[in-house]
Amino acid sequence: MVIVYTAILGGCDSLKPAPAGADYCVCYTNEANYLRYPNGWDVRHWDDSEWELRDPRREAWRLRCRPDEWFNDADTWVWVDASFTLTDLPKLLRDSDGHDLSALRHHKRASAYDEGVEVVRNGQSDAADVSAQLGGYRQEGFKPTALSISCILVRQNNPRVKAFNELWDAEIRKHTGDNTQLSLDYCAWKTGIGVHHLQGVRKDNPYAIHDHADHKRRRKPYR
Repeated sequence: MVIVYTAILGGCDSLKPAPAGADYCVCYTNEANYLRYPNGWDVRHWDDSEWELRDPRREAWRLRCRPDEWFNDADTWVWVDASFTLTDLPKLLRDSDGHDLSALRHHKRASAYDEGVEVVRNGQSDAADVSAQLGGYRQEGFKPTALSISCILVRQNNPRVKAFNELWDAEIRKHTGDNTQLSLDYCAWKTGIGVHHLQGVRKDNPYAIHDHADHKRRRKPYR
């Protein structure tokens, strides 16, 4: 069973059409309007009172990290950021077949250490926290050769991936700021699964279209 899921919390995106080819397409949201106009999704209301993390961006990250908590019966979990329209799910599934974890590469930066410099520069994260986080990774011997992005993730339901999910969730909770891409490759390395890189990058790939203008207009400032 293939589950495609996404989240729209705090009005950060519009609801794009659900992709064809999945057994279920689930959107978690606190936007009542999407319950009336689901656009092909099984829209599940995620009321603020249910949030474990009070910030909508971080709560969406928690949902992204832990599909094993929401869809433990699925064979394959496909996360897609709500700023994307997934246009060719069958190709995405073919290209990720046989791999525990698949994602796109970053189009510009080459490692979590490069990403750390950028998230501090643009105000997404605190310099001291990023330094502590990445300094710890260096001490453990983490030497990445690529930077994976977390907007489209294909994961197989097995113990190795569940261990990755748990560690990624823990790393995001441990550190402030926008650290999802600082920790993704580290957690894959730490749990021994690695990341299989799909074709293309965020702006140019055969699986999905990114609505950058809509996302930029709607997204909230970092806290």
